[in-house]
Amino acid sequence: MSRLPDPAGPAPGPFARAEAMLLSAMRWAIVAAMTGMILVVALQVASRFVVDRPFSWTEEVARFLFICLVFLGTAVLARREEHLTVTVLVDLLPPRLRHAAAAVAAALAFWCTTFLVRGGWATLLREWDQRTPALRLPMGVIFAIVLLSCALMLAWLALHAIRHARFALRRVPA
Repeated sequence: MSRLPDPAGPAPGPFARAEAMLLSAMRWAIVAAMTGMILVVALQVASRFVVDRPFSWTEEVARFLFICLVFLGTAVLARREEHLTVTVLVDLLPPRLRHAAAAVAAALAFWCTTFLVRGGWATLLREWDQRTPALRLPMGVIFAIVLLSCALMLAWLALHAIRHARFALRRVPA
């Protein structure tokens, strides 16, 4: 798991600080999306069963918040290398081979994510002007969040693949 340098160590550079601010903003956006989703779903349930007049917009808002939550969360997990993995066999390997396996896994994830980015871009361009039924918001906003999250995943997966490959190829002193 890759973390920012220890505060007692050397100060992080401008890119590391920018990344830390971006990750912090993404975490707060995830918390806001989850909180908003809980409140909107509670309002939806209350309006449906207590007042017997459901709001027309609550389901749409909950769906959008869920999409934001999933894709922003996926990008943060990719950065932290905390996606669900089965490591029973990889854990048996020596450290260099473990890094090689991690580099291959990150490269494969990068390759798969390129399809999400390409499809997300095409969908964003095609559907930008389409409006949602209840709120009349442009669908492009949601597709932009998906595309941004996948683009961040690409960058972080590339960095992980390179970092693990460097460890795997490092010469061990004799």
